[in-house]
Amino acid sequence: MWESAKIVAPTPNSAIIQLDVDDNFVINSSQLNMILENKFDVYQRADPHDHIPEFLTICNMFRYGKTQSEAVKLMIFPLSLCDEAKLWFNELNEESITSWEQMRKAFINIFFPPSLFNHLLLEIRNFSQTVCESLTEAWLRLKSMLRKCHGHSLTKGAIIQVFYHGLDESTQAILDKTTGGIFLYKNPNQAFQFLDDKVLFKHDWSTKSQNDHHQKSVSFADGSDSNNDNSRFMEKLKAIDSKVISLNEELEDMREKYNKLRNENASKNKMNDVTSMCERHEANYIQSKDYQNQNSHDSSSR
Repeated sequence: MWESAKIVAPTPNSAIIQLDVDDNFVINSSQLNMILENKFDVYQRADPHDHIPEFLTICNMFRYGKTQSEAVKLMIFPLSLCDEAKLWFNELNEESITSWEQMRKAFINIFFPPSLFNHLLLEIRNFSQTVCESLTEAWLRLKSMLRKCHGHSLTKGAIIQVFYHGLDESTQAILDKTTGGIFLYKNPNQAFQFLDDKVLFKHDWSTKSQNDHHQKSVSFADGSDSNNDNSRFMEKLKAIDSKVISLNEELEDMREKYNKLRNENASKNKMNDVTSMCERHEANYIQSKDYQNQNSHDSSSR
């Protein structure tokens, strides 16, 4: 009686339709292990635009035939999800996913919604250099923000505008002086190349310092125009370094002259103090002598 009273709910079908595959079709176990080791969990791995390329890279490492490649992606994609992402997939309507492209779009739309895109784009447009942040660090941070805002559609010219106006005035002045004019007037491709070259130059310099100052060349893109730009860039950096050295030498010279003048003034003031003291002693002595003579004269008169 108790057995007959139980109601067992039917097992729901998968959100992905059952695709036809060959009877001898088998998914490689190595591929499955790689998928299980790279799960999307919404927390540590929270960018769907990063997860999809990694998933496809693993899929493309194994060949199953043109007709079965889509079936493989649809079959094993749920295995690449866990926690909230797996819960989302399980709540999809039964057999609502009919193709890999539909699966990809549904996944990205839920974990990279328009509201998140608008928030990231607003952060980029409001970009500003932080306190104690160098020019190179600011540029790398902006590029990282651009990578996270997938599909931002900002041109190189617009990105350069955002970056330049986000810098403080002193950094803008340094950038203008280094490039030999107003930075915003540069061609966007040249501006990008200059900033990326500056990053490479800083990286090469730090690497050289870590390796006991062994000389290393900075690798740039091939091409005569690029090489000419790089040569001019290096010449400008050397000119700036020489100016800094010259300024330091002038400051050191001024410091020595100041110290010498201060010592001379101190010695002169000391001599003046001694002279004044001697003059005062002499005046007191004369006054005392006159007083004694006057007293002697008065005594004689009496």
